[in-house]
Amino acid sequence: MSVQRDEIHQHLSRILAEEGRLLGELESVLREETEVLRGEDAQAIERIGDNRHRYIDTLSKLDAERADTCRMLSFGTDRGALHRLFEWADPSTGLRDRWSSNLELARRCKAINDQNGAIVTAKLGRVQQLLGKLRGSTPPPVYTARGGRYGSLGARDLGRA
Repeated sequence: MSVQRDEIHQHLSRILAEEGRLLGELESVLREETEVLRGEDAQAIERIGDNRHRYIDTLSKLDAERADTCRMLSFGTDRGALHRLFEWADPSTGLRDRWSSNLELARRCKAINDQNGAIVTAKLGRVQQLLGKLRGSTPPPVYTARGGRYGSLGARDLGRA
């Protein structure tokens, strides 16, 4: 290959460093989002969501840049492409170590984001219940073990094993 390994190593180091920085900041934003979601400030919720999306967009561009590097250097586009690129550009495993660190940060971000999604889902459920009460509508039917309908969602026998 006519491209120098040192140049690619520097390029990948820059991408991984930027990605790590962004993931760390995203983790902080997601933790802040958790606190905002526990409150009732709709504008704060909107602001924090916009901020989160900017981080996701920038991280997606870095991921595309990394994938383009794999493709450009003929390492492919499959799951092993990045591993092969790291092996070629950095036999000392420093890039792979940084990549592993970034993956761990990404996992933490995903866990916090999932938690935030559960908070949003619970709030949405409460709003739907309140709207149902305001409209005077009845809750959707729930069926017994034998196929009959329950009129309310109180305690009841759901079946036998």
